[in-house]
Amino acid sequence: MLSKLFRRRQFLLGPEYASFDGWNRYKVNNDFLITCHPDLEVSWIEKKNNRAILLGYFLDPLNPQNTNKDILEGFIEEPISTNSIISRLDLLCGRFVLIIATEENIWLFHDACGLRQVHYCIDNNNKAWCASQPNLLAERLGFEYDEDMVSFRNLPLFISGQDEFWFPCDLTPYKEIKYLLPNHYLDLRCGEVHRFWPKDSSFSDISPDKSINEVSKLLRNTIKAAALRFDLKMGISAGCDSRKSLAAAREVRERITFYTHTPIKGQEADIDIPSKLLPKLGLKHHIVDLQPMDEEFKKYFQINNTWPRERHGHIAYSFMKYFGTECVVLNSNISEYSGVWYWLPKSKINGRNLAMLRLLNHRKIIEEMEKWIRDARPACEAAGMNILVLYDLELRSRWVSQALAEYDIAFDTFNPFNNRHLFSLELSVDEKIRQGRSLYLPKKLIKKMWPEVLSEPINPEYGVINKFKNFILTRKFLFPITRNIRYLRQKRLFNKTIV
Repeated sequence: MLSKLFRRRQFLLGPEYASFDGWNRYKVNNDFLITCHPDLEVSWIEKKNNRAILLGYFLDPLNPQNTNKDILEGFIEEPISTNSIISRLDLLCGRFVLIIATEENIWLFHDACGLRQVHYCIDNNNKAWCASQPNLLAERLGFEYDEDMVSFRNLPLFISGQDEFWFPCDLTPYKEIKYLLPNHYLDLRCGEVHRFWPKDSSFSDISPDKSINEVSKLLRNTIKAAALRFDLKMGISAGCDSRKSLAAAREVRERITFYTHTPIKGQEADIDIPSKLLPKLGLKHHIVDLQPMDEEFKKYFQINNTWPRERHGHIAYSFMKYFGTECVVLNSNISEYSGVWYWLPKSKINGRNLAMLRLLNHRKIIEEMEKWIRDARPACEAAGMNILVLYDLELRSRWVSQALAEYDIAFDTFNPFNNRHLFSLELSVDEKIRQGRSLYLPKKLIKKMWPEVLSEPINPEYGVINKFKNFILTRKFLFPITRNIRYLRQKRLFNKTIV
């Protein structure tokens, strides 16, 4: 069984096949060949000289019963263009890589938050390669670690455990290999990347009630589609993300297994709250005890990932021991981006201060943040989008995509919030209503879908000091003061060291 775990659910795309035993092979055309682990689902549609290849899965909230092939058919209806592809993708959820090949073009897209990772590079023969992990490309093409990224990985911030390591912007451990960011597609013929979202038509001015009505439909139907197709497990904590998913799962709750893994010290509410809430709703609560990886599993976990985080290996191993290897886990991260968590004075939005928001005090990261701003700012200005929301949605989502790739060794993942149309609906509500840590809109959404889910508090604070701190941070009238205090504190901490 352990050989099954070798680079599980990974793929390689390029001018040559990989020579891994038992992996599946697909020929897109004479220039591009795909090698896939057998547990990565592949769907293929061909009409005339047009091909659509899906690695992973689609879910259509407008038609929950549709299969991957049902959805894939629409992508090769002529005329085929990047605009027609993007228009169809905006309405879909899933975790996927989509390749569209015509006689003249070959394009690669992925899901809204890039949760099915794509890394790419150009070889010495000017040929494009892509893979789910950068180390797969590096081994194939002989690349070495970038010294800048090694020093970034060794920042005290990460070594001390103050924050968990993640790759910002399109960086990888190798200079030659880049990460395909969300809202971009790759032209495989020339190896060029193009941004396609946000755009001037991405948002409108809608009321909170209208947004909630539409978002609730999308979430309910997306989870219904997943529950009809997969053996679905849903993680539940004390937080807001998983509470929204739980409320949206009301119609199909009998088809889902609900669980919590034992929390780290200081986060006991993440098990206390689900243990009270789920029985109230008539649902069984499974508790998965976290345990360290055994040596054999750890070997595969380290091979499968590029600079993996050990804690995610422990989670994957513990989950596999409890549930086995053949299921899909509903993950609810990324849902809180619409709350406008980050703030900077408008005149101070630059690469240095974007790095400061996460205390990434490294010159290379500051330079890359500045490049990202140059790419993102015109699109945000055209769309009327807060660039700090895009920062959260597009860059911080890399923390999530890395985690899901690490979990691939044990289970595939589904996130119902990974939908660009849902982003547009939520971000079309007046930002003044969404800013800060207010639970006003999330609670309205939950109440719309399943009011009883609010019978236990969301992220309760224990202790007088923590309760007072939470009270201050969630008072909207104090938000201008608290955000400035936070900004000045981050600035002071950031100025201490720049590597």
